[in-house]
Amino acid sequence: MRVTLVTLAAAVAALAAATPARAQGGGAPPFELVPPIPPADLPNYCVYENRVYSLGAGLCLGRTGYTCVPPTGPTTGNRAFWTGKDDQVFTRPQCP
Repeated sequence: MRVTLVTLAAAVAALAAATPARAQGGGAPPFELVPPIPPADLPNYCVYENRVYSLGAGLCLGRTGYTCVPPTGPTTGNRAFWTGKDDQVFTRPQCP
């Protein structure tokens, strides 16, 4: 019985020593959070990689340019979206 308790205590001590201490409520979260966008403002912003972009913003992914455009109706969920096509108002960026 005593050997079991000593072994258990040694295991707990080893585990505690191997686990880094973390301050409560301190430090950055393990991932970035998207800034909250009120539902009424969703038609005005696009999100990519947890970053918020306004209408007309351009983005290059490889050699393809994308533009944040306003929603076209319920088919886009009434949210702004990224498009790789030319828009009447916003032009796509020229990607090298």
